Amino acid sequence: MYICTVVASNAAVSDPPRARKLGHISTALSVAGIVISIIIVIVAVSVITTSQESCSHHSYEGSCYVYMTFVGRSGLCVGGVRSPDGYCYSRNCSDYVYSGFCYKYRTYVGSSDSCALGRKTSTGYCYSSYCSGYGFAGSCYRFKTYVGSSGSCVSGVKSSDGYCYARSCSGYEYSGSCYKYRTYVGSAGRCTVKSSSGFCYYASCPGYEYDGSCYEQRKYADPQNCRHLGGIRSSDGYCYRSRYY
Repeated sequence: MYICTVVASNAAVSDPPRARKLGHISTALSVAGIVISIIIVIVAVSVITTSQESCSHHSYEGSCYVYMTFVGRSGLCVGGVRSPDGYCYSRNCSDYVYSGFCYKYRTYVGSSDSCALGRKTSTGYCYSSYCSGYGFAGSCYRFKTYVGSSGSCVSGVKSSDGYCYARSCSGYEYSGSCYKYRTYVGSAGRCTVKSSSGFCYYASCPGYEYDGSCYEQRKYADPQNCRHLGGIRSSDGYCYRSRYY
């Protein structure tokens, strides 16, 4: 084996034309390798550039997305990619689209209400991906109060399970809910919704409602006795006292 190698080597050295031919082949292969590498780089750059130029929406990490919406670091980005600065890049929107962006909530706030962390239209709608209150049926509300199946939900939206979702409260606010009545019962008093300061909160009148107010007691009395009891007498002879405030 050793002798054959020496002979072949000596043969190549003793044959200058063959050596030159092998040298040319080696040089040609090296040049071809360099040319191929250059072509691959040019094609790759062209593909990336073409991909970026063909994206008419929002480009992120080499990909093209239709929607770019700010959701914050803790917001949901379902079916998309969230960037470190809180933007959600997605190709589909299952909620509300406005001005090229995808939002989770669309809430009518009118002309005077604010639209925190969202975009407000000239028609009074607030598009946002963050709700600091309660989300219901695609809108964001500040208050969520249980009123039951028969309870009223003035200036709000009532759900099938008896909750009233509203953006404003004309009564008493407590723990994210809005109540129509409030009465002080002290530390010993009992009720369904009670604050640590001794107040009971009611969405509907727990006693007797008369002339827009709620009273704990109602009894038939003549005008003089009703005044003596500190109550209010109705036209049908009932005396209402111990009003809920």
